[in-house]
Amino acid sequence: METIFKDKTGKPVYVLGLQAHNSSNGCWEMIDRSISAVKQYHGNTLEVPVYWYQIEPEEGRFDLNMVRTLIKKVRENELYLIILWFGFSKNADLTYMPEWAKKDTARFRLAVGPDGGVVPMMSVHCEETIEADKRAFMELISCIKAEDEAERTVLAVQVENEVGYYPIDRCYSKKAQEDFDKGVPEELNGVELEGSDASQNGNSWYDRFGRYAHEAFSSWYFAKAIEKIASAGKALYPALPLCMNTIVGEVRQQIGGQSYSSGAPVGRVLEIWQKGAPSIAAFGADIYQEHKSGYLATCESHARLGNPLFIPETGTGGEGFAINHIHAAADYNAIGICGFGAESTLDGNGRLTEASQKVADTMEIIRSMSPMLQKYGGTEKIFCVTQEEFQKLAYVKRKLYHITFYFTTLNEKGRPLGKNLRVCGKLAENPDAFNQRGRAVIYEASPSEYYIAGVGFTARFLKRTDPEDPFPGRTLYSRAATELSALTIEEGYFTRDGEWVCEFVRRGDEIDCGAFVYPGIVLRVKLNPDAATYVEW
Repeated sequence: METIFKDKTGKPVYVLGLQAHNSSNGCWEMIDRSISAVKQYHGNTLEVPVYWYQIEPEEGRFDLNMVRTLIKKVRENELYLIILWFGFSKNADLTYMPEWAKKDTARFRLAVGPDGGVVPMMSVHCEETIEADKRAFMELISCIKAEDEAERTVLAVQVENEVGYYPIDRCYSKKAQEDFDKGVPEELNGVELEGSDASQNGNSWYDRFGRYAHEAFSSWYFAKAIEKIASAGKALYPALPLCMNTIVGEVRQQIGGQSYSSGAPVGRVLEIWQKGAPSIAAFGADIYQEHKSGYLATCESHARLGNPLFIPETGTGGEGFAINHIHAAADYNAIGICGFGAESTLDGNGRLTEASQKVADTMEIIRSMSPMLQKYGGTEKIFCVTQEEFQKLAYVKRKLYHITFYFTTLNEKGRPLGKNLRVCGKLAENPDAFNQRGRAVIYEASPSEYYIAGVGFTARFLKRTDPEDPFPGRTLYSRAATELSALTIEEGYFTRDGEWVCEFVRRGDEIDCGAFVYPGIVLRVKLNPDAATYVEW
């Protein structure tokens, strides 16, 4: 999947970073802390909101100084920036709308619940709201273009934030009901929602989408509203990608308006959103499920229909996220991952917390392999290995080799001699690298050449036996299998263009116990497929 994120030269950027807290922009001390966090997190990108109420304090009077300062500050720190537009909808609420708009409820209509009472969110059936938001958004995009088109510090702009209705499933105003009674538009012909139990015999929302009728209806009208805003911005600055995020609906009750916002671009209604808002280049998923099944289910539902997987918000601490992000990068070809709450990843001394360090190690692993992930993601050349609970080793069978990953947290056999070495001084920076749950991204350049980035394991390569050999043990096993099989084991890194740079060559003690890894390096393992072949003499 090709990324939507490009630098000023047109080269792809693998987005890894953090998102500032909701209200931090304008407090430059907080932004400075966020920038520091991104750098320690091994990231390259900071996500920061821009607020409608702040850039248009009075209707028709715009002040973009905050935006200019933000772009300059991030650029000076040699980071990229993704701007989050907090307009008429932030987590379904109207929190960041200007006061003059909040007060004028005759023009800017609140959504109506099924009981006839108003709810504290804007209805997408009110054209006045969408038009006013669009005008402010166009001012923002014009400012970004004027300040940054040549440098491309700003990689993308997110339109609104976690839109939808909550805790209702649709707007029940008179205007909304009129739109509902029009039935399903022709643009949605052929779209079906799995599990809807719809009859498909008519053209009402119930006929076409059954139990998900209200969610489908809300999704379509939210998508059309967002498209009016996004297309206006895109016309001003076509090279700037626009994206969206969503609170996910792949876990819990899966009921729009109850367990997540109805009308949001969750996986179930992704196709509706793609048809309704074609100006949006990526529909991202905010994944806070630390448990693996929920996390991967969300990846699965969003990495489809040509939608690139972007995770604009996720957890920043704990081994669960440290493991899951590896799968997002290697198994689902994610184009970017950003953790939420940059400022909170640092302790009182301005250093990463212990919990955040584990995820930061994962970010460094992904960063070190990003050129290969961008080039070969989604192919069989890229795969990953992660340590499940209580798992001592993982076994992977490739074309020529059996690879065993011995996880160093639970398996003394896998603990390398290298744990006591300070190769290139990098282990000294992170002495706990062998005491983490094992995880790795692997690039198979050829059946006998592998590039590995990871933490918490030792890898051993054994040549697969000839199925016709009556004594397979003689070629499958040796006392020092990696020594026997390896031509060369190198430590190094990939340049941004994907060129390999060797910094250190391992021999002797450094390969006795297999190929050990730690964050900050990529390991190149060149194998000799003929070395273990039994020759009678």
